[in-house]
Amino acid sequence: MIFTLTWIDISAIVGAAAATAALLQVFNKPKTVFAPVKHAKITSTFEFDLSGTLVCTNIEAFDFLQSIKLPDPDWDTLHHALSSRFADLPDTIFACNPPQTRFYPARSVVDPFTLEIEQHANGLTLLMSTREDNKLNHNDVHNELAPLPNLALVKSVSENAPFPVWQSKADGSLGWSNAFYQSLNRRVAHNQDQLFEITETMDANDGAQRIKLRDNTNNRTHWFDVTRQCFEDGYVNFAIDVHAVVKAETAQRNFVQTLAKTFAHLATGLAIFDRNRQLVLFNPSLFDLTDLRPEFLTTRPNLFSFFDQLRDKQIMPEPKSYANWRERIADVITAASDDNFSETWHLPNGLTYRVTGRPHPDGAIAFLFEDISAEISLTRRFRDEADVTHSALDALDQAIAIFNRAGFVQYHNSAMTSFIGQQSDKDLEDMCVRDVTRLCQRTCKPSPVWGEIRNFVIENAERETWSAPLQSKDGQTLALKVSPLASGASLIALTPEAPSGAAPSRIAIPRKRITASNSAVA
Repeated sequence: MIFTLTWIDISAIVGAAAATAALLQVFNKPKTVFAPVKHAKITSTFEFDLSGTLVCTNIEAFDFLQSIKLPDPDWDTLHHALSSRFADLPDTIFACNPPQTRFYPARSVVDPFTLEIEQHANGLTLLMSTREDNKLNHNDVHNELAPLPNLALVKSVSENAPFPVWQSKADGSLGWSNAFYQSLNRRVAHNQDQLFEITETMDANDGAQRIKLRDNTNNRTHWFDVTRQCFEDGYVNFAIDVHAVVKAETAQRNFVQTLAKTFAHLATGLAIFDRNRQLVLFNPSLFDLTDLRPEFLTTRPNLFSFFDQLRDKQIMPEPKSYANWRERIADVITAASDDNFSETWHLPNGLTYRVTGRPHPDGAIAFLFEDISAEISLTRRFRDEADVTHSALDALDQAIAIFNRAGFVQYHNSAMTSFIGQQSDKDLEDMCVRDVTRLCQRTCKPSPVWGEIRNFVIENAERETWSAPLQSKDGQTLALKVSPLASGASLIALTPEAPSGAAPSRIAIPRKRITASNSAVA
């Protein structure tokens, strides 16, 4: 038999696909067995003694040892070098009388060499032989074939792979298949010709094709990603079990649908962007608040496009410089990733939005849009009412202090600030009834009413208005009035009394703006 195999053909065998192809050739074609002596020529001769020491070689054998970098070889090192090409070489050298001769064919069908080993009384003789018509250099053949996995290994890997591997011919019929394929075929397809229904247009350049198999015996569904590689006039096919992946994807879709249904009833607009900054989830309130159309949101815009649309629709403050716009959005993303983004947007249409950014697992970011216009309006109205109350209290002649249920100053006027000798209205902030009455005692002559005032303010039982006269240290007569107010609050009023026949007087106060202490006004 004459081999016309080129080195390009041998190189094409390298790699997993080529190794599998070589295996299929072994399975589908009869293996060539070379005659050990007949029509063969000896190329290399090695002689070893009983200790395994190399004692003699011919020139071809010496060149071979030099090419594989074995300058001082023994039987162990040569055995290791050749065992990748020839199987079952003897591990040790022992004396044989009479001599015993055995032939060792190459593992690979493309290897044109064979070994002849003779064990005799003085050691071991190894002869490397090949066909008479072979023109290939043994050193080159060895350097090409030695690094390749042997066919026995390839066969074992392919046959025992924990996933289906099979050969399909040009007409679609099944060729070779491994044990996993055959076992799966018996369970699922009951030994039908084709286990996987692959699309006819699928070729080796396509990506994986996902195929579902129904196992009625065990009432299970199997999912596989099938890929193929060209081989001869057909394909070699590989199927990877992706049942766990499909199950996880289904669970993720169900989870997203559950979230979408939950968020659909929220008044707060929600936009969630994945780690690639693509919009992956939003609720109906988002396009109600932002006027962004569902058609745009369903295209999964990136975060920059999303904020560009908000700016175009005047749903966020217009940037002073568009050149800094992208930098501004980058800062927003960074702040949201650090859970440090919260802004209030006052829009041209009179609405006010609170926008908050929150980081989520796997690098995702969620933005919340809340319409706080009613809250802002209520706060402003409350502040206006508080300003009117302050102005009214400040216009009175009496020194007035209002305490909340806990006994802390809630409101007061400038007359009270002046009466107790404080410099500004802020000095009364965080003061309790005990602090205020202690300062009043310094201004007035001794009186038992201060303890009664403290008890009145912190008392939770039903209370009634009462009054008492006081006299300041400078001789001015004061009328004290203590009254209960709603929600457990208390009012203390000190009114200066004018002498008989004199015009009414008032406590001298500086005219200035007053503030509320311990107020709920934001």
